[in-house]
Amino acid sequence: MPAEEVPLAGVVGVVLAAGRARRFGADKRWTSWQGEPLLAHVLRTAGATCERVLVVVEQSDAELDELMDRLSAEPVICPDALHGLAFSRRCGLDALKDDPDLRGVLVFLGDMPAIRPVDARRLGRTMLETGLPVRPVHRGEPGHPVACPRRWLSELGESGFPAQQGRMIEWRHAGVVHDVDYPADLHRLGKPGFHT
Repeated sequence: MPAEEVPLAGVVGVVLAAGRARRFGADKRWTSWQGEPLLAHVLRTAGATCERVLVVVEQSDAELDELMDRLSAEPVICPDALHGLAFSRRCGLDALKDDPDLRGVLVFLGDMPAIRPVDARRLGRTMLETGLPVRPVHRGEPGHPVACPRRWLSELGESGFPAQQGRMIEWRHAGVVHDVDYPADLHRLGKPGFHT
């Protein structure tokens, strides 16, 4: 495996995938895009970038367990996830507080399948090189994954991306800002001009 494709040592991917998807009308994690469920795309990108991948869910089930086993991800059960994204994020980060090898995290959203491994790796490397929290921005819109060194995980868990200490990096690829809230959002991901 080329050095540029090796997962980043000490970096854990935290995938937030506990939402109820009320606007979508179904459990969008299993909606197919390019032949695979949305969540599978996110797990593959996280797994190609990070040494370890945690998936925050409200509760487990057999289908989810099979997908996580297949893609080498670990579940984090978060009963409070129904209260919002901040609760899921906190659950995922709390699961890492005793990891002695942790250098930082990349926080992914489970409904953003168009983030590429090359984008996630660049964010992770920038975080490790600068020692700062890093977030991509596309045309003024903040995106994901958010990369955060261990030092700022408490602040990330409590109030989100620590923008005052961090760096916002302008990004060309729109996959870092496009999530899937409605079925029509899937069509937008493959349209000409999406990558510019």
